[in-house]
Amino acid sequence: MFGFGRKAAKEQAGHSHMDHGGHMSDGIGGQSMGASAAGPQLVLRIEGMTCMHCKMSVEKALKNVHGVESANVDLMRKEAVVSGSAAKDALVKAVEEAGYAVVA
Repeated sequence: MFGFGRKAAKEQAGHSHMDHGGHMSDGIGGQSMGASAAGPQLVLRIEGMTCMHCKMSVEKALKNVHGVESANVDLMRKEAVVSGSAAKDALVKAVEEAGYAVVA
C-alpha cells in the first residue's frame, strides 16, 4: 500500500493505530446521548481525542471512577456523558490522567 490518507498521516506523526488494535470501526458519534436511568448525568467536553482508541481510553478511565454507573463518549461531539454519583473533580482528574483535557 502507498502511504496516503488519514491513517498514514497519523502513523507518520508517531500515532500508529496498529499499536492499539486499529480502528474497530469509524464509529464517530456512534454512542447515543439519550437519558439514562442510571442516575444524574454530567456532560464533559473533552479535547485531544482523535480515534476509537482515544474514545475507549476515556470511557475506561471514567468508568473506573468510584460512583460512575455509566460513561459514554461521543468522539464526533468530543463529549462524555457520565451517569452516577461521582464528583466532577474526580471525573476531570481521571480524564486528565488518561492524557486528555476537559474544557468548559
